[in-house]
Amino acid sequence: MAAFDYVNAQLQRERLITKFGQPADVIKKGNAGGYDTSGNVIAAQPDVTISGKVSPKVDFKLSETDGENVIMGDAYCYFDSVTPPEIGMMITLNSEEFRIINLKILDSVDNINVYRRMQLRR
Repeated sequence: MAAFDYVNAQLQRERLITKFGQPADVIKKGNAGGYDTSGNVIAAQPDVTISGKVSPKVDFKLSETDGENVIMGDAYCYFDSVTPPEIGMMITLNSEEFRIINLKILDSVDNINVYRRMQLRR
């Protein structure tokens, strides 16, 4: 039995996202700082931006929705970047802002990333 070729799968993903995708930024909003309810200082934190390429957005089918993990209006896309995105980060696609609510990541044991699928919600 032949072993799965992770490097080839990674190269194929990069070709597809480059051909059909577009540059995009995933952003984790920072804060302006201030004080908490106990009067302690909260340091200001800048926005964290991860630049990469994103595939076109695909809406989940009605049969894939369960009313909890996947609801009507949810979509997914694939994201290619050096730094992986995190749940809770925001992305703007076609002038609509979405929040990442779930990530499916496929990495090999040798840390070769095959894909990062982001579940998005408005």
